[in-house]
Amino acid sequence: MKQKIHRFTAMGLALCAALGLSGTALAYTPQDATIDYGRTASLTVTKYDLTAATQAGVSTGGLVSTGKENHEAETMLQDYTLGGVEFTYLRLGGIDMYSDQDAANATVQVIYGVDNEDVRDTLGLTSEDVVKTEDGIPWYTSDTLIDALEEQLTANRRATKDALEAEANQSGTAMPLTDDITGTTSVDGLDLGLYLVVETEVPENVTSTVNPFLVSLPMTDTETGDGWFYDVTVYPKNQTGNPTLEKEVADLAHGISFSGDIDGLGYRDVATGSTGDVMGYRYLSTLPTITSNATQLTQYRFEDILSPGLEYNQNDVIVCWYESYEAAQKDYTVATPNTPATNGTNAVEIWECDEHGHGTYFDVSYADGSDGSTMMTLQFNEAGLERINTPVDNSQQEGRYSDWTCVVYYTAKINSTEDMILGDEGNPNTVTLTWERTSQDYIDTLTDEAKVYSYGIHLTKKFSAGGTNFDAVQFIAKNVTNATGNYYVVAEANPAKGVYYATGTTTNVDEATRMTPDETGHLYLYGVEEDTYQLTETQTDAGYTLLEDVITVDIGTKYTPGVQVGSLTATATVDGYSATMEAMGDSGNALVPLTVLNTRGFDLPETGGQGTMVTTVVGIVLASGMLTGCIALRYWKRKGELDEKK
Repeated sequence: MKQKIHRFTAMGLALCAALGLSGTALAYTPQDATIDYGRTASLTVTKYDLTAATQAGVSTGGLVSTGKENHEAETMLQDYTLGGVEFTYLRLGGIDMYSDQDAANATVQVIYGVDNEDVRDTLGLTSEDVVKTEDGIPWYTSDTLIDALEEQLTANRRATKDALEAEANQSGTAMPLTDDITGTTSVDGLDLGLYLVVETEVPENVTSTVNPFLVSLPMTDTETGDGWFYDVTVYPKNQTGNPTLEKEVADLAHGISFSGDIDGLGYRDVATGSTGDVMGYRYLSTLPTITSNATQLTQYRFEDILSPGLEYNQNDVIVCWYESYEAAQKDYTVATPNTPATNGTNAVEIWECDEHGHGTYFDVSYADGSDGSTMMTLQFNEAGLERINTPVDNSQQEGRYSDWTCVVYYTAKINSTEDMILGDEGNPNTVTLTWERTSQDYIDTLTDEAKVYSYGIHLTKKFSAGGTNFDAVQFIAKNVTNATGNYYVVAEANPAKGVYYATGTTTNVDEATRMTPDETGHLYLYGVEEDTYQLTETQTDAGYTLLEDVITVDIGTKYTPGVQVGSLTATATVDGYSATMEAMGDSGNALVPLTVLNTRGFDLPETGGQGTMVTTVVGIVLASGMLTGCIALRYWKRKGELDEKK
């Protein structure tokens, strides 16, 4: 009898992964060798985060289950207690002594009643396993119960855990949540008997609940083997883990984000873009492990905030699913001169929403912030959470998307307004992930950020002779290093003459915007991405010469990694010479300054002026000379004729 009870209690507690060293020594009397049915029992559970303890180098390999309070184990693991866990207990039946008399002798053993049909079915118990039936309640040996639970957990852990969790929630009694400081919960005044204990709620960071376990109250002291004790303490452990979150952005339409010091193509935590561009945004999130109903996600929500210089293209959101982070991270292409950008081509599954933001598995809504920012909330709805949490079939132990990576793709436009911040400050876009499991009020969040940078050109126009007819001046700008091909800048004057915001591109020079300085000669082109631009002066004031060639303005960036998001620092050259960029407000390196000086053209003779008079005088002189010559010639000829007659 003692051997069977020892195996039952030790293995029953081992199934819950309870921890303990040699427990507190108890002093037993001869009366403790048998169960006192006049007493009640208590159950205390102290929960630990095994993942955190292991990562901290705490070894739990030598810990064994005893069921007794253990101060040494508590001291060792005091920094890794876990609050917010709910355990539910369900009394299955009593404890009894059974004698099996045969022809030779009588076999005496302890047996346990299981007065719950659903539990019996889940454990796969059959009529052949029954030792006796009394008042309709079947009784079993500890060997039978231990083997049945172990076999079911081995064959299909998820289904077994879910079934026992469901029955415990329906028929059992929940203990208070484990304390946030001590990780402990306790219940006393329990009737003696066999109990099923199930972890039914967990906080947001628990990825795997302990297996349901059976415990005998009271239980035999397995260290001394000489008494029963009624106050049982267990130290179960949990594996913990959190989802991940990464926010990235790319100017996919133009094929490049930034040059910097790393590969500039594709999605990164920072990008440069021109006002009017449609930027590609995404966030990648690897879901936590889901191993039972208790670890199911009950909330998974993204709250995305765009700074005032950016604007959502509403309801163009898709959610793509991948079995690995690596597959998710690289599933896109940037644009080339002949091929548009793509996202999610190789996704295992894609979720979409309609024009109202409603999808089969998620919903999207938008709101305006008081500071001019806008927010997009994407939340997996009930159907989406069910699809995530539920195994593909009964052979699977974990949820369909347990440990999978989802990628949320959407786009936003860079506004062609003064809300767009130019220079090194950048335009931030943050996303916050909120997730929750089954333990209410235990919610956690993750936040990540991406930034979009844009710049400007400040041109000062001057005339060498002090002219002020700036209305006669026109410039066009051409991007000559874009990955998808060169283009001319299309811009609009906003809010006043001399200030232009890039709004688009064209390959037709006739459609390029002719930009004119203001009345003081200043011309501002706001919202250009990092690239090389050629400025061509297409018209100037009368009497002044146009520039002989284009002006080449090159804007470059240097990338600096950050804790959450990196940063870009801009530099510039004008016709190959370094330019000290100007700040805009608190944002440094915002504008590339340059000055264009037109000089006077060379003077040519004017029709009807001094040139005509000179010509006239010369003509008169020549005519007079010719007339005089003719008269003289005629005179000498006549004189010759007269002389001959004489």
